[in-house]
Amino acid sequence: MLRIGKLTDYGIVVLNHLAAQGAVQQSVDDLSSTTGLNVPTVRKVMKALVDSGLVIARRGAKGGYRIARPPAQISVRDVVEAFEGPIALTECSQDHHVCDITDTCNLSDGWGGINQLVMQMMGRISLEDVRNPQIVDQLYRQLLDDGPRIQLVNL
Repeated sequence: MLRIGKLTDYGIVVLNHLAAQGAVQQSVDDLSSTTGLNVPTVRKVMKALVDSGLVIARRGAKGGYRIARPPAQISVRDVVEAFEGPIALTECSQDHHVCDITDTCNLSDGWGGINQLVMQMMGRISLEDVRNPQIVDQLYRQLLDDGPRIQLVNL
């Protein structure tokens, strides 16, 4: 099963809360109490979000965290890559193509195209979309309406 990690999931939860707060800064304790995540987990999540530029941190007595840009400008891909690193579904879909059977396998180009497709789709879905289940449902229906099969090309 292809899954994102718990911290990535928690990152979306925290970003959702920060998006609802707008420009109001939130402390780690505020984020912990409103999201139900423990303080050490919130700290880990905030470090990744700040390091990736998705959240702005301000130190000091009146410090805290706030979202760096509007939810419509933060993609699911941005969040996944902040926690998981570059998206690569298989070894051969990574830039450096490190795989034990690369010399004898003829599927690497196909996996590269699929990887690009997944990255593009994740890039098209914003945090704002995730916050609105009706939009996610609409995106899903649009994908189904595009036809029964997606023609893969090496993107």
